[in-house]
Amino acid sequence: MEQLTIQTLASWFGVEIADQRLVERVATDSRDHNEEGLFVPIVGARVDGHDYIDAAIKQGAIVTFWEKGRPEPEGIIVIPVESTVEALQTAAARYLAEIAPLVVAITGSNGKTSTKDMVAVVLEEKYKTHKTAGNFNSDVGLPLTVLRMPRDTEVAVLEMGMNGFGQIELLSQLAKPDVAFVTNIGESHGEQVGGRSGIAKAKLEIKSGLKSDGRLIVDADEPLLEGQGYRVGYDSSADGKIEVVETTFDASIFKYNGDLYELKVLGAHQIRNAAYAIACGLHLGLDHEMIQRGLDRIKLTSMRMEKQMFGDAHLINDAYNASPTSMIAAIETVKSLEGFSRRVLVLGDMYELGEEEQMQHERVGHVVTSPVTDCILVGEKAKWIADGISDSRVNVTIVPTIEEAKALLNNYQRPQTVVLLKASRGMALERLVQ
Repeated sequence: MEQLTIQTLASWFGVEIADQRLVERVATDSRDHNEEGLFVPIVGARVDGHDYIDAAIKQGAIVTFWEKGRPEPEGIIVIPVESTVEALQTAAARYLAEIAPLVVAITGSNGKTSTKDMVAVVLEEKYKTHKTAGNFNSDVGLPLTVLRMPRDTEVAVLEMGMNGFGQIELLSQLAKPDVAFVTNIGESHGEQVGGRSGIAKAKLEIKSGLKSDGRLIVDADEPLLEGQGYRVGYDSSADGKIEVVETTFDASIFKYNGDLYELKVLGAHQIRNAAYAIACGLHLGLDHEMIQRGLDRIKLTSMRMEKQMFGDAHLINDAYNASPTSMIAAIETVKSLEGFSRRVLVLGDMYELGEEEQMQHERVGHVVTSPVTDCILVGEKAKWIADGISDSRVNVTIVPTIEEAKALLNNYQRPQTVVLLKASRGMALERLVQ
């Protein structure tokens, strides 16, 4: 929030406050350090941020949005608003309009964060770039990302999440992107929007704020996105066509529209995410050399196809989250790797799959085939994966707890072994190797 005064901030809401102090920070958590900052109290289902204004003042806040009709606090400048969340969004939209960077907006069932990281690091080769921190991709998180943007930002890379209709539309209207991505259509949140077709409809709301000369980039291999925008994928009709040349534990070599690129990140699905970054980079004026330099610097958010050593074994820690689509992609990656005689999958429960959860777990089991040698299933839902495994060459073990899985996993710390960890965030499967 550089060079933004309290007076200017208040004027956006029709309030006259003659205070020229600069607002240096913004926070919604009263425990956050917020020296010379704006505090935005959020009213949640269980907690009302207004109740913690004294703590926010102690952390350095000098101004706050405050819902009208409530007794106003002392010791802090108050900007009365109808809704603190809507005020946060309005402030973000005004701040974004003032700075006027190019905006890249990214949504999708899987791959949002990895694509965001890749797009940002590639675009940094030419532009001063600001991106969503972590997964701050909600109606509160995205405005916070915008308001924390330096004034010299040339490109803002914003992740957009949803769990129902209307949410992506709101964020897209706020951000008004120049480039918008739908990375793919999976199964997460399908119960809220009526299955995969509903997910596609909700994700495509990202077009609502897309500038008239903007570019929509989508998954060319997803039938639900057929006819939408610039299509990137393996399909022969793709606008941006991917061809895999070689995949090892250390790197993937692939072609994008005939040009060769190297990616030092695991996963066929990560190749697609890198291709999205290439498509964006080329659209925004980067050349092949710039893009490859960016790809060479990619370091993904922790626990997303993260390469580690586990004793003498190679470990792929992809335990941050899981859906059937992303789990299948991770399994296919393990199957494609060269140089391993033992390939071990440790798979846990997947959540938020609705009425089809058993069938979706079984669907994952269908791809657990040789050259996978061992599969350890952890949790109540993961046992359904076993029902889908028909290849008798795979040694399948089902355990109910992390502790039992950990005891089994210690036997696989051997050379020429690769181990995959994959489950929904609630399983915290990374505890197996901590």
